Amino acid sequence: MGFIRTNRQHTITSRIRAYEEELHFFLKFFDVKSFIIMAVMMTGGIWLRSSGVAPDRFIAFFYTGLGASLLLAGLLFGCNFAKGKA
Repeated sequence: MGFIRTNRQHTITSRIRAYEEELHFFLKFFDVKSFIIMAVMMTGGIWLRSSGVAPDRFIAFFYTGLGASLLLAGLLFGCNFAKGKA
């Protein structure tokens, strides 16, 4: 649900549209807070998998849910992009 809320707020989309250049480097789309969240999540995921704290069933369930959420968010952003071009 967090990804859907982010999509509805359009804060990311409006920030990206405010760029003056036509082509952008893909890392430019992230702000500092996003990089910190990404680093913490990646480090935590690597630690969780390598330490054996969580069973493989949990890891599979978690990554399936996270992947589905990210897919939905990507599709929503794609729909917003298509609506913006029309």
